[in-house]
Amino acid sequence: MNQIIFPFFSGIGAGVILGFGFGTIFFALIQNSISHGFKKGFDIAIGVVLSDILLLSIILFGSHYIDEIEKYKEAIKYSGGILLVALGIYQFFPQKNEIDKNGEIVKKSHFFFISKGFVLNFMNPVNFLTWLAIQTYLKGVNAYTTVESIYFFIGAMLSIFGIEVALSILANYIGKKLSERVLLAINYTAGYIYIILGVILIFKKI
Repeated sequence: MNQIIFPFFSGIGAGVILGFGFGTIFFALIQNSISHGFKKGFDIAIGVVLSDILLLSIILFGSHYIDEIEKYKEAIKYSGGILLVALGIYQFFPQKNEIDKNGEIVKKSHFFFISKGFVLNFMNPVNFLTWLAIQTYLKGVNAYTTVESIYFFIGAMLSIFGIEVALSILANYIGKKLSERVLLAINYTAGYIYIILGVILIFKKI
């Protein structure tokens, strides 16, 4: 039983720390929850978790692919950095609502925001290296078996997802009380943050 309980709750603790990391996902989650509502922030959180599950699956069960990924690490880094810079620039252009034939505003689909969370998380090689470092520590220092590592990462995923959902709820609540001018300022601020994080990622050694 200790092989389940201890790794699981250790993962929850690690997830709390990782969930409050002030990276790209944190700001994307806050901005989209404020601008588009809780459901869109929730969709981004789902995309992030799906991305992390894929990364962890590669680390745990696809070790023969890790060397291949290492070969393309620089390409992924530059692609992710350019994507963030482009996303940041996009925030400074007026985003007109699309109107359907009935004169109603067409809202972006759930798939759009899930994909956004997935891509932003997956294209940042720092996330992969973070999970890889954690697994290396669990296996090398704590002597975790693969099963124990799985329970650890399940705990971490649940914790991270819970924090992201809570942040979405809070940001949505705050967003309802803000004026359009303040919302526009938030979009501009997010744009600067995306550009800065993108430039850092491009020039960061990994």
